[in-house]
Amino acid sequence: MRIPPFEFKAPEHLNQALALLGRAGQGATLLAGGTDLVLGLKKKTLAPDLIISLQNLKGLDDVREENGMICIGAMATHETLAKHPLLRERADILCQAVGLIGSWQIRNAGTIGGNICNASPAGDALPPLLALDARFVVAGPDGEATLPATSFFKGPGETCLGRGRILTQVQIPLPPEHSAGCYMKMRRRKAVDISIAGVAFQAAVDETGQKIACAGIALGGVAPTPVRVGDAEDLVRGCTIDQALGRLGDIAQCCADAARPIDDIRASAHYKRTIVNVFAQRCARHVLTRLKSKRG
Repeated sequence: MRIPPFEFKAPEHLNQALALLGRAGQGATLLAGGTDLVLGLKKKTLAPDLIISLQNLKGLDDVREENGMICIGAMATHETLAKHPLLRERADILCQAVGLIGSWQIRNAGTIGGNICNASPAGDALPPLLALDARFVVAGPDGEATLPATSFFKGPGETCLGRGRILTQVQIPLPPEHSAGCYMKMRRRKAVDISIAGVAFQAAVDETGQKIACAGIALGGVAPTPVRVGDAEDLVRGCTIDQALGRLGDIAQCCADAARPIDDIRASAHYKRTIVNVFAQRCARHVLTRLKSKRG
């Protein structure tokens, strides 16, 4: 299979990458980990005139805490994030999700920025990022801008990033110490398969340890974009842990109602809604039980 010829550039500075991107316009494609780009080239769904590699850019793979935020460079690999001690301690839901992406080869090459910008409705990292109130820092010819994850995704493969801009960083407000999260996904095989349906549930208790101070619930694979389920969050926020445990059925039904799946070769819409209902209950029970044990 012959891949159409293209020009390749590997700038060492972000401003050089932006300049190349600006000059090439729609004929340019960015290369991060390459796990999606290589497939696109092979299938001829992508035929760029210029590929701009981001792999030589310094500082885009850092993970650190800064000003009350967990800052994750867009070039950080899934494998790095799955094992990172800061994330394991404060945002383990993201570790769970990226640890389920593809095979170990894909996790060692693929990047968080690529997963975000690919904007697959079934992207495993996306529901946890929504549940964690993440925001994305993008660089462009006019400088930097910060975009909330909740409004970043516009449809399958579509974002509000815009031409000539590069995602450089993911920022997550540092979750409280007394918080917990859970991500579950349904897939057809034990490995190397995208999500049929995924549920992310993140919550934290207040200073007294008695009530749920905040909650984030999001779905993947069951709508044109990842979905934040505010109605389900409202059923949790402000409740005691026991009250929230008593509302598991209502929480799960809210999630199932928020899903907009379609029938496809992988599963029926009805089956996907059923999985959302079951996984929402399991995730909620797991998180609330963990919070209750921490309180004790």
